[in-house]
Amino acid sequence: MPDASPNDLLADLLILAHRSLLQYTTECFPWSDTDDEAEQAAVTEMARAEEEVVARIADWLDRHGTIVDWGTYPDWTSLHFVSLEYLLKKLIADEEQLVAAVDRALPALKADLEASALAQDLSNLERHNLARLRELASARKTRAVVS
Repeated sequence: MPDASPNDLLADLLILAHRSLLQYTTECFPWSDTDDEAEQAAVTEMARAEEEVVARIADWLDRHGTIVDWGTYPDWTSLHFVSLEYLLKKLIADEEQLVAAVDRALPALKADLEASALAQDLSNLERHNLARLRELASARKTRAVVS
């Protein structure tokens, strides 16, 4: 099987980021209540930053004549009425998978400097998001122990 082109690799990463659980969560907010406003704002900010990188990748793909099938979200409707602690665990797991997918693609993108830079930006952002989600989960655990 031939190696995937930079366009195909970036399109795959774009779809993974655009259809991430982080994005889904910001569209439905099934878990939020007034006690979760700070976490909701943090998740919204992470998702907004993710969409900015997605938009830059989409622009690059458009300029290079690549048509992207944006796909649909996985069926996460079972996550509509769960605790924030549970949702954070799922968000962390999804971010870990996204980071791993970007890491697998990076070596194949080295020949195209612009594509590689976009993928590296996505990697940096997803690593930041993962660290932030872990901080949120840790803070909630600490509050639960103190309470």
